[in-house]
Amino acid sequence: MRRIFSVGIVGAVLAVAVTTGGRDGAFRVEALGQDSQTDVTITLSNPAYHPKIGIPDFLITGGDTDLTAAAKTVADVLWNDIDFEREYYVIPRAETASIPVRPADALPYQQWTDIGADFVLVGTASRSGGDMAIELRLISVRGETQGRQPFGARYPNCKVDNPRYCAHAIADDFHKQTKGLDGVARTKLAFSSDRDTGRVSGRPIQAGAQAKEIYLSDYDGANQRRFTVNRHLNIAPAWSPDGRLLAYTSWLTGPPDIYIANLAQPGRALERPAHGTTAIQNWLPAWSPDGTKLAFVSTRAGNSDVWVVNRDGSGLQNLTNTPGIDSAPTWSPDGGKIAFTSDRAGTKQLWVMSANGTGKQLLVSQQVDRPTWSRLNFIAFTLGTGPGYEIAIYDFNTSSIRVLTDGRGKNESPAVAPNGRHVAFVTNRWGKEQIAIVDVAGGGIRQITTAGNNDYPNWGPIPQP
Repeated sequence: MRRIFSVGIVGAVLAVAVTTGGRDGAFRVEALGQDSQTDVTITLSNPAYHPKIGIPDFLITGGDTDLTAAAKTVADVLWNDIDFEREYYVIPRAETASIPVRPADALPYQQWTDIGADFVLVGTASRSGGDMAIELRLISVRGETQGRQPFGARYPNCKVDNPRYCAHAIADDFHKQTKGLDGVARTKLAFSSDRDTGRVSGRPIQAGAQAKEIYLSDYDGANQRRFTVNRHLNIAPAWSPDGRLLAYTSWLTGPPDIYIANLAQPGRALERPAHGTTAIQNWLPAWSPDGTKLAFVSTRAGNSDVWVVNRDGSGLQNLTNTPGIDSAPTWSPDGGKIAFTSDRAGTKQLWVMSANGTGKQLLVSQQVDRPTWSRLNFIAFTLGTGPGYEIAIYDFNTSSIRVLTDGRGKNESPAVAPNGRHVAFVTNRWGKEQIAIVDVAGGGIRQITTAGNNDYPNWGPIPQP
C-alpha cells in the first residue's frame, strides 16, 4: 500500500511517499513446486560455500512496453539485492547476456555451466491491469542435480509502476527461503544532509549555523528524498523499531530538542517528549527495542548526561549524572543495557550500564564515539583520535576490537543494519562527507550518497504497513 506521510508543523516536514507493499494489501507469496533432494539443498545451505547463480532477463508473457521495462528493473534490482548479502556469487549480467533466455524446462545447461554457474534463477513476468506477477524458479544446472529446483515462488501482486519494491520483497523472501537469512532489501536509511538547504523556503537558520535536513532512502541509496523542510539544523535521525516513527534532533524552535514524527499518521503534529527549553538542550535520541522509551543526551541537570524518557514524555530519569560529558546512548538488543560514551576519565571512552543506570562498566578504553549495538552481539563505533578515524566493532563473543574500514579518509558515525551484517557510516574518502556501507565480514565498501555533505546515518527496519 502506498501511503503519504507528513506531520503537522507547517514547513517542518515534507510529505514523503513510502511504499509498504501492494496497494491491495501485504506483499503476497505463493509457493511453487520444488525439489527437496538433499544433494541440492545441502549446496544451498553450506555456509562455507557460495553457489554461483545467474539471473537472466525475465521472460515476458503477453507483455507490453511498460511490463517489459518493469520486468527488467526487477531483474536488475534483484541481482543487486542478492549480490549485496554475499550469500551467493552472482554472475555479472554482462557475462550472461549472450546466453539465450529460455523457460525453466528448456535451459541451455551447457552454456551456463561453461561460465561457472551452479544455478540459474529463471523469471517470468505477466500483467493483469496494474498488477505484475513474477514467477521465479531456481534451477540446478550441474551434474546429477541438473534440472532440479530447490526454490520456486510466485509473487502475484507486484506493481508495474513500482518494480523496485517488488524486487526488494522478492530478494528478502529468496534469502529467507534458501538461507534462513533476514535480508535488508526493504529496509530504509535516514540521514542528515546539507545538499538542498540553499533552495529550501521557510524561516532562516540561526546565525552562523549550517542548515541540514533529514533525508530518507532505500537501503541501497535509491529514492533519496527530503523529509524535513525547515532551513534549520536537523540531525541524528532514529527509526523506531516498527519503522512507523522517526525521532531526530532539531534546532527548529531555537535550542536543540528531540522531535518525533509519526510516519503512519499523516498530519499529526510533531511530539517533543524531552521537553526542551532555552535552558534545557536535548539531542541524540535512541529508541528502546520495544519502542516505549527514548534514551538521549540532555543538559537539564547542568551537565551533558544520558537520560531516558517514555515515548509520551513521562518518566524522565537521569542515568549518568557525573561531572564528565556522557553522550551517544545505544540500547542492547534485549533492552536490558545501554552503552554510551563518557570522558569521565579524560578521554571519550565506551561504557555500558543497566537500562536503569546501575552497574556502569568501562568497555573500551580507547577513544571512541557514536556507538551502535547490534543484534549479533557486537557494538560498532568510531575509533581514533583523528584526523583519521575508523569504524570498528567490539565483539562480545571474543572481547576484542576489530577495525572494519581501510584507513582511507575519515570514517565515523556507524549505523548497523537490522540483520547485523552491514554497517552504514560517514566517510570523506571521496571528498565531501558521504554515506557508505561496509560488510561486517570485511570489505565491500559501497557509496550510498553523492550529493552535498551527509552524516548521522540510521538504518531502519522494514516499514510496517
